This record gives sequence, structure tokens and C-alpha cells, in this order.
Amino acid sequence: MTYEENIMSQCITLAKKGYGKAFPNPMVGCIIVLENKIIGKGYHEKFGEAHAEVNAINSVKDKKLLREATLYVNLEPCFHFGKTPPCVDLIIQHKIKKVIIGTKDPNKNVCGKSISKLKEKCEVKFGVLEKECKNLNKKFFINQIYERPYIILKWSQTKDGFINNKNFKKGIQKISCKESQKYNHKLRSEVDGIMIGKNTALYDNPNLTVRNFKGRNPIRILIDNNNVVPKSHNIFNNESKTIILTKKIEENINPNIKYIKINDDEKLIEITKKLKNNNINSLIVEGGAKLLTSFINENLWDEVKIFQSKKINKDGIKAPHFNVNTNSEIKNIGEDKLINVNNNQIIF
Repeated sequence: MTYEENIMSQCITLAKKGYGKAFPNPMVGCIIVLENKIIGKGYHEKFGEAHAEVNAINSVKDKKLLREATLYVNLEPCFHFGKTPPCVDLIIQHKIKKVIIGTKDPNKNVCGKSISKLKEKCEVKFGVLEKECKNLNKKFFINQIYERPYIILKWSQTKDGFINNKNFKKGIQKISCKESQKYNHKLRSEVDGIMIGKNTALYDNPNLTVRNFKGRNPIRILIDNNNVVPKSHNIFNNESKTIILTKKIEENINPNIKYIKINDDEKLIEITKKLKNNNINSLIVEGGAKLLTSFINENLWDEVKIFQSKKINKDGIKAPHFNVNTNSEIKNIGEDKLINVNNNQIIF
């Protein structure tokens, strides 16, 4: 690893301190170096507050040193006015000698503009640990490039590939172990929304909340074209908000329920964009095999998480057909195996 890569790696580590607090903004870390010595550092601590570059520059006591210093940052500095002024202008204002950037910002308001502006005033280099920098903020990249949520497909299956037994209409079959269930609730707490179809709502009657892990409940999203799921079902309780994707908008007086109209011929990508417009920036799809397969067939996913137990069904509802590639990550959770697949080609 080169010296520049080493400092950029430290920027990435620093940026991770903003995990869960900076989003929907990206995680950004910034380090300022003079004569191979770090003289300042900072990261984007919370959405709406000062950016990493501001915090790093403010941490340097003698601002005159900045004129001979090199500023490292994992993401291109912002170019536009948002909740804070443009960081690119602050860097130029302090006449920083050199700026090294991990990757361009995919936001159409930035996307190379800051790099071009900086090149007029100082030395600029970008693309240092670019893949690692993109991977750090993959949710943000998906949001910006495709204008849809970051999508995780998740299901539990038996060792012989079933997601429920033949008596599924009598209720959901518990397939995963307790450790997997707790981990699944942790995943739920880290996303904005969780989606199921009407059959899952009717037969399983899930709460779709975080119960086995301390965290916030995601917004529940139900695809129910004709509003057949009774309002007495758990998905309509007051433990969390619920979005109903439907062809028939009903009169609604419940502030926890929101209807979004969809059409028969509307593609999933368009539906997910509607969710993004309703502040769903990350989404877990926990629906049945039919809904999950629809997302797989349209290559509309960023991660697939399969919890595989040691149980054998021999009969029932088959799990979605999904080719697990050789780059998959497999780890043990209790008695289960978690198979995690990343759709990395979508941004790399």
C-alpha cells in the first residue's frame, strides 16, 4: 500500500464513525497532511451538520499551514449549497496546496464539478482506493445514480431449499434459529423500509418490526393492489408507519397509513422510485417467493441475504431460484448459515 493509499484508508476508517448518523448523506472522512505528518482530521458526524472537510480544516490551529498541506478526502467535496455551504469553496479559500480524492460524487449537482474547480487553484488527484471509497457509500451511490432505494432481498430457507411447508396457510413456518432472527431484526433497524406482498400479509400476519434488537422500526410497505388485507392485521397496527401500494386509494384518517397509487403495467423499478420520492432510501424485501423472484428477474437488487437452516422440509413452497456466485460471503449464525451476495457490478 502506498503512502497515499494508507492515508485514504484512514479517511475511510474515520468516515465510518458517521455510520447510521450521516445518512442519507454519504459517510466522509478527511485528513490533512503536512510533510508526512497529520495536522488535521474530521468526519461528517451527523446529517445536516458540518461536513468532513469543514471539521478537518477547523481542527488545524495554524491555518497558515494549510497553504503547504495536502487534503485527503474519500469523496469529492460538495459543489452546491445544501444544508451547508460548498466545501470546495472553503478549500480554495484556505489555498490548500493539494487535494487527493478517493472517488467522484455521483450527485448530479457535483459529479466532477468540484474537481474541475479545484484544478484551477491547486493540484488535484482522484481515484485513490476508488473501489473501496465507492463501496463505503454504496447505498448513497445507488440512491444518486438510479434514483431508487438501496435494495436488499432477504429470505430464510431450509437446507433442501424451501421457505415454508405445505401447510403455509395456517401460518409461517419458523425456519431460522434465534440468533438469525435477532440478526434479521438488526438488519431491519438499519433500513428505511421493509416490503411484503399481500399473500405474506394474509397468511403470515407479520409485524415487520424490530423486537429482538434495540433500534428503530422500518416503515412497512405492503403491495396490495385491491386492498384485500384486513385492517385488523398486524401490518396496520401503530407500532410503525405503513405504506400501501395499491390501485385503489381509500379514504384514510389514520396518520400511520399512507396510500401510494400504482398501475397494473407499472414496473418494479418505477414503484421503487416512488418509494425513493417518499424518503425510502434503503429497503428490505421480505415478501414471498413470487415477489422476491420478480426483483431477481429484473436484476433489481443490491444485496441478497439467505438464511439457510439445517431443517429439511421435503415439500412446501420452494425458495426463489437464485444463483449464488463464487464471490459470496458465507458465515455461521447460530445453527444457520448466512449467505450474502453483493451486486457490485451495479456501481463498479
